[in-house]
Amino acid sequence: MSRPQAEMTAQEEIASVLETAVQACAACRHELNDLEVTAWLAAIEAFGPTATTKFLLNWVSTNSRKAPTVADLRKALDPTFVEEETALERLYLLVSRVGPYDAPNLDATGPMLCRAIENMGGWARVNEIMPDRGDRFAWSAFADRFATAFGTARTQEFQDSLLPPDRRTALPSPKGIHQISVRSAHTDGDLLLTDGTAPRG
Repeated sequence: MSRPQAEMTAQEEIASVLETAVQACAACRHELNDLEVTAWLAAIEAFGPTATTKFLLNWVSTNSRKAPTVADLRKALDPTFVEEETALERLYLLVSRVGPYDAPNLDATGPMLCRAIENMGGWARVNEIMPDRGDRFAWSAFADRFATAFGTARTQEFQDSLLPPDRRTALPSPKGIHQISVRSAHTDGDLLLTDGTAPRG
């Protein structure tokens, strides 16, 4: 006889939920590869076995032809999760409202878009290269560039999630031209001082 659910260890419970995910994908003729298995394990640990199981059972009952993915799970359970198209629209609105001199805070961008902005060269650079939406060719090229940066951001976030919390890298906060100028001025001052030349007063 199997032990009651309450007596299962945390690892056994996670393994059980992972098997449910494997079966849900197999029912849709999709076999999980090693990377997908690792991603599911990290997601189950992050969201908890109960919430993940509830998601999987609901998915199987309503989306029987499509295998569930970790992205589907996050979209359902993580309020900060954003799709690529939504993120691009948010970026466009932020650039239009904020401009290059000041940068939006992390609450406005969200972690994934924040990473994507950094991958594109930073906030000031995004403002510089973002074209007018009326130029369809230029906008399409920009959207493709954003898609690459956003995909890299997803990979970075996934790799970060596999690390212990104390070893995860801090999110780079967006910096506008004002913040870059102030930081550059401080750096120049430090160089003068370390060079043995005191700044003239």
